[in-house]
Amino acid sequence: MKRNYLLLFFAVLSFGSYAQLTIQSGATFFIQAGATVTVQGDVVSNADIQGTGLLLLKGTSAQNINMNGFTVNTSVEIDNTNHITLTGAARTAGLLTFTNGKIILGTNNLIMAPTATFAGAGTGKFVETNGAGQLRREIAANGNLVLPVGTGTRYTPLEYQVAGATFSAAYVAGRSVNGGHPNKHPRSSDFLNQYWSLSRSGITGGTVTTVGSYTEGTDLTGVEADIRAVTWNGANWALGTSQNNAANTVTAAITGTTGDLYAMNRFLLASPTVYLQAAFNASTPTLMNDRLRNSGAYSPGVYPASNLIPLTDPYRSAPYSANYTHVNNTVPETILQSVLNDQAVAANNIVDWVFVELRTISSPTVAPVTQTRAVLLRRDGTLVDVDGVSPVYFKNVDPANYVLAIRHRNHLAICINPAAPTPLSFSPTGFNFGTAGAASLFGTANTNYRVLSGLNVMWAGNANHNPNVRYAGIDNDKDVVQSDLGIVGLSANYYRSDLNFNRTVRYAGIDNDKDFLLANIINIAPVGQKLQVLPN
Repeated sequence: MKRNYLLLFFAVLSFGSYAQLTIQSGATFFIQAGATVTVQGDVVSNADIQGTGLLLLKGTSAQNINMNGFTVNTSVEIDNTNHITLTGAARTAGLLTFTNGKIILGTNNLIMAPTATFAGAGTGKFVETNGAGQLRREIAANGNLVLPVGTGTRYTPLEYQVAGATFSAAYVAGRSVNGGHPNKHPRSSDFLNQYWSLSRSGITGGTVTTVGSYTEGTDLTGVEADIRAVTWNGANWALGTSQNNAANTVTAAITGTTGDLYAMNRFLLASPTVYLQAAFNASTPTLMNDRLRNSGAYSPGVYPASNLIPLTDPYRSAPYSANYTHVNNTVPETILQSVLNDQAVAANNIVDWVFVELRTISSPTVAPVTQTRAVLLRRDGTLVDVDGVSPVYFKNVDPANYVLAIRHRNHLAICINPAAPTPLSFSPTGFNFGTAGAASLFGTANTNYRVLSGLNVMWAGNANHNPNVRYAGIDNDKDVVQSDLGIVGLSANYYRSDLNFNRTVRYAGIDNDKDFLLANIINIAPVGQKLQVLPN
């Protein structure tokens, strides 16, 4: 069989290629020990590059290399400040030295054989994973493997520590991805500005631990001391193993075949369901009215001209701020106008703002507030964060059993029983106040909360947002309705004394708020009251 050979045998040979180096299919390109082939143009190969010499990529402008999946067995040196772009998959089996510039992967994979090593990586000198292409390291034995990856000028290497495993055509791989993680909660304030996309294959048993190194200052938003190593498995977050602020590293185990390594401040997620009596619709019990948001025509994707719901947390300003104290939450909640748009799924439309208290547990009747949030209530009863989609976020608290108390500006509160708390963690935890049994709620049905159409609903009528609903006597809510009416008249607005959520305050006539209040407590006489029951 006829073969084409290009053989370089001289121990001290220096060979320069100022244009392209092209190796045809079936040819053998051999660089002997001590020999150097310097290329200033592009490299295209349809065969392995053999030998133990050096392939020096030293262009004065950007260079491309396309190995078409073949292997460079020689050493390779990158010495081009305009960088090298991989335009086809490549595999390296020798020493990869970074003198100047980067190897930019784009959509192509660069594979390091078990024999491959690297040197010289640092700021502006590494494998840039700026697209879907991975840097892979084949693995045949337990040990520690470093991937010299980064983005921009930032060198952010990823280390795999593999122990006690067996291997079959195995590899570990990673990408350093610029920017905060796309699944980071919008309320996160302390986080890395880059993360590592991880994958592994052919590894059975044992443990696989990943260590990511970030750049001091540049890679961080917020307070470094508050960040914690975390992983994302495509659906949920999990706490990592450790973080070292002095060494700028984060460490976490990877148990699946893919995932992401990241770091941000600690948090808990909750996804409770609750219903307001004022927005309750007997014909669709699990779908409340959203008349405060839209009283006119419905058009998905459009902000309703009739919206009354404010874009900022109402509980931070008068008349509510005196009775709603924010705890461990100094960042005012605001929302984009688009959050109040008509949604394609009607159940996702916003009904109003609510006030949520996260409480720790001291005893079956004592649960002090540890943090509060102002969040949004959807028509289906789901509480969501300020983006209108995400679960409710509590910052810098650890997984444990907690009590959630839900308060609203003209309803009595509803609360989980401290004797039967709910566990909260990185994964969104649901608690349906509407269907919870009496033992799960603090207080008694029809005393601390109403039961309508088989659903527990928060008791309406608390116009002065104190701990009771009262029709007559000292600090009663009827007088607040009458007092507010003199100020607001009948014009549509966001009123505390709009007890039935019909957008106006009325003291007499059709659908007036005074009669709504009376009907709500008439079973205990007009002088009676409904008391709000919360743990101490």
